[in-house]
Amino acid sequence: MERSFPIVRHPTPGTRTPVLVSVPHYGTEPLPHITRDDYREPSFETFAYGFADAFVGDLYADLHMDGATVLATPFSRMFVDVNRRRDDFEHQDGEVRSRRGVVRTHTMRDAPIFARPLALADLEERLRTLYDPYYTTLERLLTEIREAYGYALLLDGHTGSPRRMRDHQVIIGTRHDATCAPELAATAAAIFTRHGFEVHQNVSGYTGGNIVATYGNPRTRRVHALQLEINAALLMATTGEEFIAQVKRGEIPERAEEGIARLRQCLREVLAALPPVLAAVHD
Repeated sequence: MERSFPIVRHPTPGTRTPVLVSVPHYGTEPLPHITRDDYREPSFETFAYGFADAFVGDLYADLHMDGATVLATPFSRMFVDVNRRRDDFEHQDGEVRSRRGVVRTHTMRDAPIFARPLALADLEERLRTLYDPYYTTLERLLTEIREAYGYALLLDGHTGSPRRMRDHQVIIGTRHDATCAPELAATAAAIFTRHGFEVHQNVSGYTGGNIVATYGNPRTRRVHALQLEINAALLMATTGEEFIAQVKRGEIPERAEEGIARLRQCLREVLAALPPVLAAVHD
């Protein structure tokens, strides 16, 4: 994908479907003004890559070739996490102090990541520049699709940490069927299951992030939204521990090409199967 903001990939003429794929944790890049000297410790420079969804681009980035419209951000979620609420951060005395949320200024052990604190005013400017345009573009693309078809489906694509997902291979999140017709989630689940993957739905912590919660409104907006979380262990040629060690050394770990190919085939089949089900739901 090109390094523009936000990244938008349209399907070729004549192949468009009513599916929009959002990839909010695609980016591995730091913000343009961030340099090595901005980090409190030299090793923290690897966080920009480490906080991205591992190998997520290998799965979702070119789904426009299968008829979907694709939206993503080149910047690491460490700087702006567009799948969080806009107000999801902590601050005190005009300085942001957040271990997770829409921005990360501290590690989970509460160590500062950056040499200088992030001022509340600077975060607000960052949100206006990077967070708001993502949602504006997402809204516009969904509106265009809904006007063309009468409905739309938003697939929010992720790969998840093996440490957090543990033995779960594929998790579909629909806020317990609040954001998506059950038939759509069941269709996607059946395809992954047929290819030999274990599928779960609405596991605690993976029921759907802010993007799915914001836009999934089948009844009043005719927009369905589901979150797809694929365990990154399926994409790695190493163990999770070695993956982390390699990232900390500034290396890009080796991909499990066979696993990636299987999952890409699943996604292609999902994108082919969902539009007719979506049409039937609204018939």
